[in-house]
Amino acid sequence: MDAKLVLHRGGWESTKADLASVPVPESTGSYVPVPYTRFVEEVELHVPRFGLTITEERFALARDGAQMFGVLSCTNGNGSGKDYALAIGLRNSLDRSIAVGMTAGVHVLVCENLAFSGEVSMQRKHTANVFRDLPDLIYRMLSKVSTMRKRQETEIEAMKARELAPPEAHHLMVEVIRARALPASQLPKVLAAWDEPVHPEFQPRTAWSLYNAFTDLAKSRSPRAQIEDTLQVTAVFRRVLKL
Repeated sequence: MDAKLVLHRGGWESTKADLASVPVPESTGSYVPVPYTRFVEEVELHVPRFGLTITEERFALARDGAQMFGVLSCTNGNGSGKDYALAIGLRNSLDRSIAVGMTAGVHVLVCENLAFSGEVSMQRKHTANVFRDLPDLIYRMLSKVSTMRKRQETEIEAMKARELAPPEAHHLMVEVIRARALPASQLPKVLAAWDEPVHPEFQPRTAWSLYNAFTDLAKSRSPRAQIEDTLQVTAVFRRVLKL
C-alpha cells in the first residue's frame, strides 16, 4: 500500500524525523507537553502485545507543527476482513489545542478510506503525571480493541448485506447532513459517488457502498475533521440502520 493521510488547510504529510524535529515547549506547573515521537513509540511498544502487527504508519503535522495526527494500520493475521484493516488514529498537540489521544476504527483498503468508530478511545490532557499515566491508558485502550474489532466486522457485514432503495439512501444522506457530519454543500459529491462509484466493489446498492461514499469524501478534509466527521457518520448509520 502507498496510502497517504490527505491534508489541506496548512497541514502536510510528515515522517517520524519531521515529528522529532518539532521543538517541544518547556513544561510548567500546569502544562506538560508530550513529544510526538514519545507518544508514537509508546503506542508502537504496546500494539504487538495484543496480537496486532502494524503494516503501515502515516503522520501529518498542522498549525506549523503545533498539531500532530497519525494513523497506524494494523492486522491480526486471522484472515478476516480482507478489504479492511484496523486503524488506530493518533492525535497530539504542543499548543494545548488538543489532548494526547487515540481512537480506533476501520481502514478500507480498496480506496484508502478511514472511518473511526469512537467507542474505543482515550485521551489525556497535558498536565502533571501525564508520562506516568500514558502507558496504562494506552494499554487499557488497546485491550478493548479486540471487542471493538469484532463489533466493527459484524457492522460491516451487516452494511454489505443491507440493500438500500433510493428513498432509504436519500434519508441517510439527509440524516448525516442534519448531524453536521458533513457540510450540506458537499452533498452533491456524495450523490455523485453513490450514483457512479469509482470502485467496482461499491457498485452494489448497499449501506456499505453509501457509507464509503461518505468516508471517501472525508479524505479531502483536514486530518482532525476526517476523524471527527467519520465518527459522526458512523453514529448516524448505526442509529438509522440499527446496527
